[in-house]
Amino acid sequence: MILGAGIDIIEVERIQKAVERWGDVFLNHVFTPAEIEYARKFKFPYRHYAGRFAVKEAIFKAMGNPDLSWHDVTITNDPSGKPVCHFNHIDIKNRLLISISHSRDYAVASATLEG
Repeated sequence: MILGAGIDIIEVERIQKAVERWGDVFLNHVFTPAEIEYARKFKFPYRHYAGRFAVKEAIFKAMGNPDLSWHDVTITNDPSGKPVCHFNHIDIKNRLLISISHSRDYAVASATLEG
């Protein structure tokens, strides 16, 4: 049974401008160290930051919990490249399915909470 669904889209340029303006302060506020390390591996890291930003927003919408914060969630990839959500210091018993996609200009993500 689906308990919640969320979707988000963001302009890659918006994330790029935030990083250029606030640098590590912005990155460390929104992303976990593992997410920052992942994005920095790429020639164009802003697309990957934008994708993780969008999926976190989608997760917040699907969960419907206003107390969740940016660092309560870490997004990684499994060996096949599929994005996976890890909750930090929170016990979630439901299954959460996520998907991320990006182009040059936009990143979009969805999250579905199953129970």
